[in-house]
Amino acid sequence: MPASFERTWRALDADSPWPRTFGIGLASLLLGGWLIWFLGGQVKVYEVSDRTSLEVAIAAHPIATRIDGRVVRAQLELGRRVKKGEVLVELDAEAERLALARSEARLASFKAQAAALRPEIEAREAGLAAYFGAKTLLVAESRANTEEAMAQTRFAESQAAARRMLASRKLVSEEALQEAEAKAKAGHAAVRARQANTGRMSREAEVEIADRRAKIAELQRKLADLEGRASAEEAEARTIQQRIDAHFIRAAIDGYLGRVEIVRAGTVVQAGQVLGAVVPDGEPHAVAWFGSSAVGRIRPGQKARLRLDGFPWTQYGTLAATVDSVGNDPLGDRVRVELVLRPESTPSIPLAHGLTGTTEIEVERISPARLVLRAVGRWLTTRTAKAEQTSVDISKGK
Repeated sequence: MPASFERTWRALDADSPWPRTFGIGLASLLLGGWLIWFLGGQVKVYEVSDRTSLEVAIAAHPIATRIDGRVVRAQLELGRRVKKGEVLVELDAEAERLALARSEARLASFKAQAAALRPEIEAREAGLAAYFGAKTLLVAESRANTEEAMAQTRFAESQAAARRMLASRKLVSEEALQEAEAKAKAGHAAVRARQANTGRMSREAEVEIADRRAKIAELQRKLADLEGRASAEEAEARTIQQRIDAHFIRAAIDGYLGRVEIVRAGTVVQAGQVLGAVVPDGEPHAVAWFGSSAVGRIRPGQKARLRLDGFPWTQYGTLAATVDSVGNDPLGDRVRVELVLRPESTPSIPLAHGLTGTTEIEVERISPARLVLRAVGRWLTTRTAKAEQTSVDISKGK
């Protein structure tokens, strides 16, 4: 029975040789085609982001407190439109307001005292000028009287000299000579008295002027002290006002409240606590984060596609985009890439700030052979590094 089957198979094989030839030829063609594709074909290589989010051109501004405090009033309604400078949260600032009132009262007192001193100083300066003028005239008058007395004394001396000559000739009596000499001596005494009076008046004027100037200087020092205190109090009032302003958390930009925390009156917040975010209006763009190995491989102008987490790509498709800018300075082990979106590629997706997803960017096209060699090289490099690390760990253990 086995012999008969073997003869039958050989007979059939001898009668029909073409199936084997066809099979071998087809396999050769397939293998040749695959080798041609493997060596010369092109496959697309993509870089896939770690994280992608849609953001408007101006970054969303956080609503954060700068100080600790208790909430008095809060207007944080999700989606509500706000204007720049609008108060969103108010903290209790009663203590600061009382401090500001005390500071303003002290400031008003200092300013009032300074305002009262200025006219007094002006009056004393005017009085000093008038006194200086009057004393100058009196001293001048005294000096004039002294010169008059000196002139009379010189005349009396000349008369005494003339009578002395006449008395030597027995032309006048002794009494007349003595009278003339007495007048001359009296004149000298009057001159000395007038000179002494002029000196006394000058010294009295100097002392009085010095006293008045000292008093004016004292008033000016007091005025300067009051003005200095007023300036310091103004600075203190501005500081307190800044502290009061810090109790009002305002919107930094126009937009809408895209994220808010539940904050009610009486809630105690801490400095730096984020209570929400104001999202500005504008067309969103994509911000994707890639591994640092993407530096140099991703360049502006490259095409990209986004798959959004909230809109499955199997139903809504992928969102087309173009690389706009690439950060060449990695932040940690990641690099930032900004992309311009093409909303017309997926009109069914409402683009909005905050949507997340992943980004794929075509970075090159290479043959499958090169791709396999690259993968093998990476595998060998990783294996060598692990072996070296194992050797180092063993040596440290010894």
